Amino acid sequence: MASIRILSDETINKIAAGEVIERPANAVKELIENALDAGGRRIDIQIRGAGRKFIRIKDDGSGMSREDIALAVTRHATSKITQFDDLSSLGTLGFRGEALPSIAAVSHLQIFSQQSGAESGWSILFVGGKIMNSRAWAGAAGTIIELTDLFFNTPARAKFLKSDSCERTHILRTIEELALAYPATSFTVTSEGKTALNAPAAATIRERISDVLGTSLARQLTPVNAAHPQVRLEGFVTKTENSRPARNEQFLFINKRPVHLGKLLTHALYDAYRENLPSGRHPGVVLFMELNPAEIDVNIHPTKREVRFSKEQEIHQFVYRAIRTAITQPVAISLSAPYELAPAPPPAAMNETRKAYAAQNNFTAAPPQPHLSTQQEFNAISGDEHYVKVLGQSFASFIVAQKGDDFIIVDQHAAAERIRYENYVAQWQKKQIAVQGLLIPTTLELPSSKTALLAASITLFSEAGWDITEFGSNTFRISALPAALGTDTETENLISASLDALAAESALPPAQKIELIIRSACKASIKARDSLSIPEMEQLLKTLFTCHSPYTCPHGRPTILKLSLEELKKHFGRR
Repeated sequence: MASIRILSDETINKIAAGEVIERPANAVKELIENALDAGGRRIDIQIRGAGRKFIRIKDDGSGMSREDIALAVTRHATSKITQFDDLSSLGTLGFRGEALPSIAAVSHLQIFSQQSGAESGWSILFVGGKIMNSRAWAGAAGTIIELTDLFFNTPARAKFLKSDSCERTHILRTIEELALAYPATSFTVTSEGKTALNAPAAATIRERISDVLGTSLARQLTPVNAAHPQVRLEGFVTKTENSRPARNEQFLFINKRPVHLGKLLTHALYDAYRENLPSGRHPGVVLFMELNPAEIDVNIHPTKREVRFSKEQEIHQFVYRAIRTAITQPVAISLSAPYELAPAPPPAAMNETRKAYAAQNNFTAAPPQPHLSTQQEFNAISGDEHYVKVLGQSFASFIVAQKGDDFIIVDQHAAAERIRYENYVAQWQKKQIAVQGLLIPTTLELPSSKTALLAASITLFSEAGWDITEFGSNTFRISALPAALGTDTETENLISASLDALAAESALPPAQKIELIIRSACKASIKARDSLSIPEMEQLLKTLFTCHSPYTCPHGRPTILKLSLEELKKHFGRR
């Protein structure tokens, strides 16, 4: 067994850096937080090479003296606390005293800073955490930090970074979070020489949300406002009709610190939406919680994204009630509401008892059919393996039918998704995608993180039948889309669902990414609760049974519930 030895300072610093700085986005976060803690009201960020090659953060904050700059890259040196008990009342973003030392240990780091009123400032260059150069510097009050060659001396860390597109998306997501938390501060971001985000100081949270996440989402948000002697919750959530296809539009800030929702608050959030959220959909959330710092522990994870509450059950109930109240408030009903039901015409031949049953069970019975004898029905079925006798529609979502000796219930939306998906994929595989041009092109505004992802994926979308071009900062023009998605489509939802899927599966090869776009777009294009006529239901089922995989949707959900005649007889004691 090898003898125990004390590690060198260089090794210790690299290990600490690995705990705090896992990717360029972590370095950007720490540097911006320092700028905010210094009182910066204007923060300019530049990145090149997705942050690996170059990161520059400029602020107009209080600045540092020469001595402060040198101490700032010393482990456990901080201006935020003086003793351990100060952690319980901490009101700043940074405090661990390891952010700058960790960054300096794995990069070339140059700090330019001048205090307000000082005759001059100072510039100090650090390489691998060591001071290489120090000189006087004349500039405006504030601080500029330039970071180059991140992970130059830790190739193992650099090896595990993702693609430039993925790392850039993480950086922009990080900046979006901090910009949301500090609406009074101006943020500008330049990525690879192009403006990726321009968020001037905003008067309201909704205005900042519009600048950062887009006007479409901002318009769909419902305010949340609740107070308790120990905690206050403000912000916005989406109502049911504006639910999102993924969880990536959920933002939580505790005392202005961006944090993960965690199990406790995630449960409170989804519990509030119970019975109001369609399967596979998620609420959009931008929430700000303020409470006594002594009631939370923000130091349970090196990146400070996890929070522990001292009174978990009380917080859970408070958040649940606040959100539940917000989403259940009555709103004016729009005739074009996406989930509004069209009343089905009453069947002409139903007797009063049958009508009462149908009304009570939300069931639309089929209109009277020409009478066929049992033998005629058998001949019809045996003559066409895809023949299905439609009995009716239930809850404007399920088709009730008979196929041979089987009684079947079909999820019409899952079935339509399977049909649309196989049609779309077949066209793509033959390189014969039918495209429908838009008479009036659609413009789509996205948050900067999604902008970067879509810009990097335009070729993939093009191969999938989309005509998308960049149209100014964070905006795209959509001139055509695949005809397989239908004419009554919500383009923004289709693109958003596809981007969410790509972000979650960034390592896939191009062909599988295109298939992922197709699958996601098909799912997003299917509307809930559509009343169908008997011929429409018959055609839907006939087409479904010609599919390669008719019994599941493209995401694995079942399309059909089947009960055989023998099972029905057994259930009713007729055997």
